[in-house]
Amino acid sequence: MLLIDFPNGLAGSVTIACLVGLGIFGYPWLLKRNGGAILIGAITALLALLFYAFDRGSNAPMATSILLALLWAVAPTIVGVLVFRLQRGSAGDAG
Repeated sequence: MLLIDFPNGLAGSVTIACLVGLGIFGYPWLLKRNGGAILIGAITALLALLFYAFDRGSNAPMATSILLALLWAVAPTIVGVLVFRLQRGSAGDAG
């Protein structure tokens, strides 16, 4: 398998952008749309592959790389669901 060596700065920037951008803004917006949950699942799978590629350059054991990739891919989803529920709860309180 072809593994690309990603610079740490790029990997870190993409990770933070995904956690903040997707978790706080993107996923809550998608959860309000039809088919949004399916799209979030697809994005999460792609993020897992991307984060795995980032981590493989660290010479960590494969199991560790897979576990960390899954953790980082699922984190924005968890944040997105929490933000979505908080937004929905606060919208109900206003009316």
